[in-house]
Amino acid sequence: MYPNWNKGVIFVRVAFFSDVHGNELALDAVLHDIREMGCDKVYMLGDICFRGYAPKACLDKVMDVADVVVRGNADEWIVRGVREGEVPPERLDVMNGERAFALHQLTTEDVRQLNDLPTTCESLDPDLDSTWLAFHATPDDTFAIVPEGVSDSVIEQSIIGSYPHKLFFYGHIHIPYVRRIGDRTIVNIGSVGMPFDGIAQASYAIVDNSRFDTQIHLRRIPYDVEAACKRYDEVGYPLATAMANVLRTARPL
Repeated sequence: MYPNWNKGVIFVRVAFFSDVHGNELALDAVLHDIREMGCDKVYMLGDICFRGYAPKACLDKVMDVADVVVRGNADEWIVRGVREGEVPPERLDVMNGERAFALHQLTTEDVRQLNDLPTTCESLDPDLDSTWLAFHATPDDTFAIVPEGVSDSVIEQSIIGSYPHKLFFYGHIHIPYVRRIGDRTIVNIGSVGMPFDGIAQASYAIVDNSRFDTQIHLRRIPYDVEAACKRYDEVGYPLATAMANVLRTARPL
C-alpha cells in the first residue's frame, strides 16, 4: 500500500523501531500496533538479539516484517564478540557469556545476516515534506552515545554533520525524545525490548509524511512484563534475575 494516494496527495506512514534485545513479547506487541496503525514501511534500527531470552525468534520476526534493518552495536557483538574497552572490565566475560547464549540459538546464516546489515538507511523523496536519515547510534558509529540532554553543537557535529536530511532517527540510548535544532529534527525512538526511561512499556515511532506536512508520533505500547521476566528463568539465561529487574524498572544495569 505504498504510497497512499488521497485526492492526488501522497501520504506515507512509516514506522521506526529499535533495540528489541531479544524480548519477543515486547516485539510482538509493537508489531501488532504497527499493523493496526496501517504503516506503509517499517524500518528497524538495530540491536535485535543480544541480551534477550528469545534471540532467534526476534531475529526471524524482524527480518520478516522490516523493509530495511540497520546494524547496531549489539548486533556487532553477536558477530564478533564483546571486546576489551567496549564495556567495563568486570562485565566483559559475563557479556560474552550472554553472546554465547544467543549464538547457541542462532544459525551460521543468522550471524551472516547480522554481519551484512547496512549502518544507515534514508529517504530523499522530493515528493514528501521531509527527507530522513536513520541509523543506530550515529550515522558513522554504531557505538557512539548521544544522550538526549547534550548541547546543540554536539548533535550538529555527531549526528547532523553535512547530511542534507531534515529528520534524523536513532535508537541506542533507549530513551525516546524529539528535539528540533534549526530546521532539523532529531528523534530517538526509544527501545522496544528494554526501555531505560522508567516506563516499562515498549517504545517506537510513527512518522506521517505528505508533500505538505510531517508529523512524528512516539508511541508507548504495554506488554506483559512479568511474563517476559519469567522467560529469562525458563530459558536459563545467565543474568536472569538482573535482566528481569531491568525490564520491571525500565532502568539499565
